[in-house]
Amino acid sequence: MTTEQLVDKFDMLMNKRVISSDLKEIGNIISVDKDLLTIMRGGSHYIIPKSRVAALTNESDVVVDFRLNDLLLVELASLSYIE
Repeated sequence: MTTEQLVDKFDMLMNKRVISSDLKEIGNIISVDKDLLTIMRGGSHYIIPKSRVAALTNESDVVVDFRLNDLLLVELASLSYIE
């Protein structure tokens, strides 16, 4: 499923598990905004652009197009999306 096909499904992503491209669990989606997803990981939350969603798995996990170790870099890059 392409990102364009996912656009209509973003509202259904609440509480879904997020998996990195290196198949490590990042956390769960706690908020879906116009251009951003907020992910809770432990006691921390991270904001990433929806454009970083690569696919949905059969188990309805959300796969993103970056490695777990790059989470902070992706979040920092997304700050330009916040109004």
